[in-house]
Amino acid sequence: MSTNKFDVIVVGGGPAGSAAARTLSTAGIKVCLLDKENFPREKLCGGLLTMRSKKIYDQVFQTSWDPVIEKVSRGVSFFSKDSMLRSLRDYKDLFSIQRRNFDHFLLRLAADAGTELRLGLAVKNVDCSSNILQLSDGTELSAKHIIGADGVNSRVARSLYGQPFNNKWIGFGLEMEVPLKDGFENIPDPEIYFGVVKYGYGWVFPKKDTMTAGIGGLLSKNPDMRQEFETFLKARFGRVPNAGIKGCFIPTGDYRMPPGRKNILLCGDAANLAEPITGEGISFAMQSGHYAALSVIESNRTGKSVMELYLKRYREITNAFDYSRKLRYLVFPGPCERALTRSLSKTESLAKKHMDLMAGDLEYPEYFRHIIWRTCKKILKKIIGEQ
Repeated sequence: MSTNKFDVIVVGGGPAGSAAARTLSTAGIKVCLLDKENFPREKLCGGLLTMRSKKIYDQVFQTSWDPVIEKVSRGVSFFSKDSMLRSLRDYKDLFSIQRRNFDHFLLRLAADAGTELRLGLAVKNVDCSSNILQLSDGTELSAKHIIGADGVNSRVARSLYGQPFNNKWIGFGLEMEVPLKDGFENIPDPEIYFGVVKYGYGWVFPKKDTMTAGIGGLLSKNPDMRQEFETFLKARFGRVPNAGIKGCFIPTGDYRMPPGRKNILLCGDAANLAEPITGEGISFAMQSGHYAALSVIESNRTGKSVMELYLKRYREITNAFDYSRKLRYLVFPGPCERALTRSLSKTESLAKKHMDLMAGDLEYPEYFRHIIWRTCKKILKKIIGEQ
């Protein structure tokens, strides 16, 4: 059987894969992008993009994303279960999308740059020693470099590590597109709900014709998430809307280290790159895909190890995640979450700091110090008050 040869094979056509393929193709590298699905395809995701996402998108794709933006909001509302804590208005932009449209848009941008697409073909086997991939139709592809961007259930990661993720730290999300035509009133800004799941949160995000409602949290802490989701929907909408419920595993910051092996690199959800507190993944997917591609380009030019080059860039992301993983224990345990919600109800500074973080205008170390300071201040006040 003949083997089709490329410079780079990208497995996965989501934001990470398209960012990698677009970057490589723009540099004149022969790239093939594979995905088991035909696009457009459905994808569980809240579909809320931050200013951080926009900055990275602009850097990688260098064209307007306006054709796939459904709604622009400039604030956010925080709730504790069904009680309003804080509504922040007219502050910083948040962008709503439908992932089926957004991912298809990015994929076409990669193809326009010269990427060869092979869709509707699953990867059956990855030979990590020879960089040969066998597809579901029997075709074999080979390349000097492989970039695994095939999501949380990554076939590439499974070939390298035996399993795609650590069951202890995997999250799970349930989501529904609530149709406005069924009598539900749209909202001006995204809503975030604390206290509806453990080590996670709920959300309602406005779109053009729907609202995306969902919950997500650590699976090990939420054994009956379906019931928790239905309880959340009834509390928020008065009933469970008549729409389909989708579920999906969600990485929660248990990132891969190293992110691959030799000339096989992992990015996006395949490297478990979802921010541990918010679950944001799209910006880090595009960023890591771009970084993987830049590392391949530099390795081809200099002869340096592609993994060493990628690790230097990859650590820019994981250093931020290290702070966020520590913050998880100051946000989600019951007493801490109650302290957080009290802070949100009393001052808008915490809400603004969170929006600044999501916009990429505040770095994780500074956000971490702010949370630590507020926590220590509350503890000290409580100690003094009890004396």
